[in-house]
Amino acid sequence: MYEQALEPSGLTAMQFAILAAVARNPGASRGAVAELLDMDISTLSRGLKPLLGDGSLALASGEGSGRGAVLDLTPQGRARFELAVPLWQHAQRAVHESLGAAQTRQLHDLLAILPGEPA
Repeated sequence: MYEQALEPSGLTAMQFAILAAVARNPGASRGAVAELLDMDISTLSRGLKPLLGDGSLALASGEGSGRGAVLDLTPQGRARFELAVPLWQHAQRAVHESLGAAQTRQLHDLLAILPGEPA
């Protein structure tokens, strides 16, 4: 449902989650983003590859901060993310309407206890 909703943006659900994490945490390291998303570095790297390749994200030196390379949204990445947000919100509303409030809460509770390895 989310993948289909995001199609106009050209993003997958994982890529959207990565852009959202970086948008909320500019200058975060790969490790920090992986931790925020509860995924391992290799999974994150697979999701980052197309976003770095298409210019949506940039790797910058974390010099002066005591960190290695950090991730930042590019202007193009911010535009893609902003295009995708209402698409994601529409999918969220559709899930809520399909399941109802109680089942949506149950789903969120179940998802919160799962390990963070996306399919």
